[in-house]
Amino acid sequence: MSEPSRDPRMLHTRPGPRLLALAGVALVFIFYRPGADPGLLQSVMLPLIALLSAWYLTGSVVAIAFGVMLLAAAHSDRDSAAMAEAVIYPGLALLAGAVLVIALLWRFNAAMQRRRAERRREQEDT
Repeated sequence: MSEPSRDPRMLHTRPGPRLLALAGVALVFIFYRPGADPGLLQSVMLPLIALLSAWYLTGSVVAIAFGVMLLAAAHSDRDSAAMAEAVIYPGLALLAGAVLVIALLWRFNAAMQRRRAERRREQEDT
């Protein structure tokens, strides 16, 4: 019996890793404390676990980059004494913004290539 065809956009369909990603999201909800000391766990590790888990569950680089950019920009404070707020978050916001722009440009370019190919086929048919 053959396996049913899957949507190629759905990269992560096996139940084991998906449950692990859901456990990662659950860990973030359990251990994240707003307003807590901006230590390495609260300011870097838990957001990183949330990011990787969300990417694995959605498979959308654009959605994750947009979310990371907004959250990192909201938590940035260039005058803060905490390294995460003064350096890591602004850098992460810039990096996520660059990823977002590049991904959107790639999608635009791919759509333009498809349209050009369709026009060529239509011209050849006439």
